[in-house]
Amino acid sequence: MNYLKISFLLAAAATATQLDATIYNMQWSGAAYGNAGSATGSMDLNLSGKINMASSFDFFSSGNGLNSATITISGTGTSRDGTYTAAGGHLNTIVFGALGHGADLTQEMVAQGSGTFNGWLHFFGGTAGNIVEPSFGDITDPVGSTALLKLTFLGLGTPPPSGVTDVPAWMSSISGANQTYATGVTLGNLPLEGAHHRPMLSYDRMGKEHQAWATGDFGSSSRTRDAHVTTGEAGLNWNAGQNGLFGFALGHGEQNADLAFSGSSATKGDYALAEFDYRPGGSQWVVSLLGMVGSWESKINRGYTSGGSSDFSYGVADLITRSARLRVDAPSLATFGGFGFAPYASYTVTQTVVGAYTETGGGFPASFDEQTHNSIEARAGVTATKDLDAQTKLLLTVEAIHRFDGAGPGLTGQDVTGGVAFSLPGTAPRNNYVRFGFDIDRKLNENTLLNISAHTSTIGEEQDVSAAISIRRAF
Repeated sequence: MNYLKISFLLAAAATATQLDATIYNMQWSGAAYGNAGSATGSMDLNLSGKINMASSFDFFSSGNGLNSATITISGTGTSRDGTYTAAGGHLNTIVFGALGHGADLTQEMVAQGSGTFNGWLHFFGGTAGNIVEPSFGDITDPVGSTALLKLTFLGLGTPPPSGVTDVPAWMSSISGANQTYATGVTLGNLPLEGAHHRPMLSYDRMGKEHQAWATGDFGSSSRTRDAHVTTGEAGLNWNAGQNGLFGFALGHGEQNADLAFSGSSATKGDYALAEFDYRPGGSQWVVSLLGMVGSWESKINRGYTSGGSSDFSYGVADLITRSARLRVDAPSLATFGGFGFAPYASYTVTQTVVGAYTETGGGFPASFDEQTHNSIEARAGVTATKDLDAQTKLLLTVEAIHRFDGAGPGLTGQDVTGGVAFSLPGTAPRNNYVRFGFDIDRKLNENTLLNISAHTSTIGEEQDVSAAISIRRAF
């Protein structure tokens, strides 16, 4: 009898504790709908007489069960972003529904449906209209017609899960963020060794003092990474004294890349380029100095697995690239088969800086520290040139490339809760590889030159294939 009495008292105490714990904590994610938005919220409800729910329960701010409520929405990119409270008059009614399956309001609600929400939740009224629609507790757009965020946590008196729960699965996606650094290198390299792989003095001046051009570049890689990059620019050069030539160009570049776990990155930005060429008096040697500065913005949608399903966190990183190249081109030193063979050599230093950034959205976003690295390379090659006719010139090139710098920058940071820090070493570049290319210069008329070029390389730090086309107008 005493045993039964004690058991009854314990059960009554447990029930009282459950009813006193009336704070629900909530969490939403936009991953299920392909966006980087997220939301958190809480509500204080009076559960008296409302425990096991067969159909629905209403809670009203007019004293009928709704003590307080707040929701903060961010990252959806819509006017729905913001903080909503019952006290602020944004909402005045909360309705729970069981979808005919029944629900225990004294337990975590999302877990009752085999890991999903076994019911529906509706926040409405006030100045904000319908914030949370009934169907599974989705947060909708301001019109209430499109679901933006999916309810991922609804627990009574329990904070939403925080910190990385599956560290190996989460870490497997972190290294993909290093692609941002590689993107900066590629965007800086493509015009430098694409449309500008030759000095300006190597093009026919067509007897004029000035020359304007418009150029488009394309590069693609699939062997060591999956990336596609394009750049375009417009420029002008003019004679500097008897033996010099100065040119300046402004351009725009974009690169899209696939990341692990269905993630992706999209990077775009602008660059400025200046080049000075000098031909020592009376010779055919050309010495050129080229400088380039690029400013880029990379939007990264990092994918990873969370709880057996895919999730995404979104970040924006600023990139700066700075390059300087010194190049020397010799005159033709030998002829064979109608081709003249002229050697050349260049030395290039490029600094790439990836700014620190913090992700938003998803279950486990991360914070990344700044990365900085200086790459140094030398190239030595030969250009074989042949006039196909009075208006057309063919140029064939082969060059060997050597990298002097070591491993790239390491990747450091942590998840936003600070529970998991990471420090990944940089990747060493391939020190030696070879690139092959061809150019065709075609005079369209006495003042216009069309140039088409294409390159391919062995596995290294170049794009697998690249091509450029330019129109040059002398005046």
